[in-house]
Amino acid sequence: MTDFEKRVLDIKERYGNYLTQREFMEAAGISSRTAYLATKRGLVPYHKEYVGTVRYYRIRAKDVAAYMERRYQSRRTDGNAEKESVIGTILSSEPDVLSIRQASDITGIHKNSITRWIQKGYLKSFLWKGDHRIPKSELIRYIASPKFWMARSRSLQREAIRMAMEWLETQRTRRFEEGVNEHDDIKGSDR
Repeated sequence: MTDFEKRVLDIKERYGNYLTQREFMEAAGISSRTAYLATKRGLVPYHKEYVGTVRYYRIRAKDVAAYMERRYQSRRTDGNAEKESVIGTILSSEPDVLSIRQASDITGIHKNSITRWIQKGYLKSFLWKGDHRIPKSELIRYIASPKFWMARSRSLQREAIRMAMEWLETQRTRRFEEGVNEHDDIKGSDR
């Protein structure tokens, strides 16, 4: 049985075959506004049922599970692997374990913000001699995440990282295109 089928069965056991909008909100772990917008935008199919003058939105358990799968799948696969490789290239000269001050110098984010990220669990660290130490791989993972780019900071270091990522990506694209053209030329000369 797949994870999707397990989720559908779990929802059916808890709520039945059809859910109201409030039950949909609870099952999916979203706010009432998000649930409302999901139904209005057509992300989750529903049908209206009237009982007297009261209108109920009835949503199938299977559609709720499908919505949850799409919502959480999109969060897992947002292209972070490519960003991580680019940022890893940019930070290759940095030490493998960083102090909060070093992480602050690299990112341009104040050290209090980095401490807050650690406390909230966004950034993993370990204690060494009473101070937090951040593995470079963990910092790279966090810099590649959307949460880092949604922060309000407008630091020069962060802008430099963004520009370096764009430059490296254009270099990769250019090399790939040149490699394809060279390959085509070699292929054409053999004929």
